[in-house]
Amino acid sequence: MTIYDIAKEAGVSAATVSRVINNRPGIKQSTREEVYRILEKYSFSVSATARGLVRQSSMMIGLLISDIRNLHYTEGAYIIEREMLKDGYCSLIMNTGVSPSDMACAIRTLSERRVDGAVLIGSAFANDEVKRAIETYMRDIPFVIENGRMDLDNVVEILADDKLGSFKAARYLAAEKRERLCFVNSNDTPSNRLKVEGFLDATGGDGIVIDSVPDSYDGGYDATMTALREHPGIDGIIYAVDILALGGVRAIRDIGLSIPGDISVFGFDNSPYAYISNPRLSSIDSRLNELSITSAKALKRLIRKEQVEKSILFPPDLVLRETTLSALASEPDSP
Repeated sequence: MTIYDIAKEAGVSAATVSRVINNRPGIKQSTREEVYRILEKYSFSVSATARGLVRQSSMMIGLLISDIRNLHYTEGAYIIEREMLKDGYCSLIMNTGVSPSDMACAIRTLSERRVDGAVLIGSAFANDEVKRAIETYMRDIPFVIENGRMDLDNVVEILADDKLGSFKAARYLAAEKRERLCFVNSNDTPSNRLKVEGFLDATGGDGIVIDSVPDSYDGGYDATMTALREHPGIDGIIYAVDILALGGVRAIRDIGLSIPGDISVFGFDNSPYAYISNPRLSSIDSRLNELSITSAKALKRLIRKEQVEKSILFPPDLVLRETTLSALASEPDSP
């Protein structure tokens, strides 16, 4: 099947078929649709591209992640990619790094690729440079930011209530008669700042905060060693992400303290790390699956120019496992 065969069946010239494929002006929409129908009928090799051109769409969306090594982010990207694929969208996944200027460069790249929309995964993207890049290069293209806030007309926010999550966990530990609580924080992001706020609200401002910890197992280990050395008597620790908590669990046991007998522990995100930990980790579930599916569905609606709420907020759940006292009698067998 050649372009001439397509032209003959459509009753147009080969030049017209070429103009349709290359999205040239001056072709009636009915002619475009008929040429596209025949391209599809014979599975012509450019049919995927033709579909997008006829619909004035690239059928591609951008997925931006600041650190592709972060399990929480990559799981979210996977869920969004699968959901977008159901409607035929191809996802361009970009690992931007944590620098706001690099994130802004990624926005410009998306504009050059002419994506139909994009999802920004993580609150690290809620910065002024990204906002300016969207205003400059993609002000008419729909965006969803997952777990971040951005005051632009073309950006919808799908949020986890991280402040409530750490508040609930700290109150839970207090109900377990834990009196000296600590929060181990990692990167300085809007999401993590809210976690710290919730923790301090729950502790009346008396909680211990360890800030700027490398977002890794070793970071959690070293920070916990420091916290227990400098603040004797800590009997409950909440970590900003689960991977920090795994390092913390190891540090606590290396010191010779028991979990949860001496110290109760919460992670954050309820990731696979939580249930491969030994002991298995109680964690604050930010409902990643629901956030990600909602982000994808919101983007599809925005692309179709349908109305979507500006902000959608998901309350967290506490998932109790072996690292908190009250969970021992009813600790679940599976994640």
